[in-house]
Amino acid sequence: MKNLVLLLSAVALTLGACVTEKASVYVPAKQSVEIDYPNYELFVATLKNGSKSAVDVAVLSKDNNEKVRGFGLNVKGKANVMVEAGNKLVLQNDSNAPIYLGLAVKEETPKAPAPVGSTVTFTLHNTSGASIPLLIPSVMNPNLSPFSKSGVELDMGQKILFKVNGKKYTLLTVDASIEEGAVIDVPKLLKQRKKELGLK
Repeated sequence: MKNLVLLLSAVALTLGACVTEKASVYVPAKQSVEIDYPNYELFVATLKNGSKSAVDVAVLSKDNNEKVRGFGLNVKGKANVMVEAGNKLVLQNDSNAPIYLGLAVKEETPKAPAPVGSTVTFTLHNTSGASIPLLIPSVMNPNLSPFSKSGVELDMGQKILFKVNGKKYTLLTVDASIEEGAVIDVPKLLKQRKKELGLK
């Protein structure tokens, strides 16, 4: 049954790639699905979680399965994920029920390297035992799973937001104070920002 499910998913994804239309991805309980377009130098996958459980989204190296970047996609969450040649997209379902996601894939032309200093690559580290939903406008809305790390590459000036009682607040703004390769303790920073803003 597992092979049949993955085969159907592969067929749907192939059709989606050919006609550049949206496809539906089924991820069985306690299993994962790999998505790969080997003929693309670069593609952007737009994912929308229409199920009642979060799904772990990761970009892994095809060579060694090491994680390049990843995050949790919460219920009703939507995110754009960039996948370069040599990498694959993996959707992991750790829940006890199947997960259905909407998928749209668009082939992109690799851009020239950004000027030095215009972007910063760093890691968002959730050191707590609770999930932390964040918003990165125009990029993605990651849900940091407990004790997880999510690598990001963001432009200078990009804001990372969090919500309290439905209202958005700035967790941090990417600037020169964030060193390349830095690891940011998100719960610690979140606690600090809530204190500064007078939030409980």
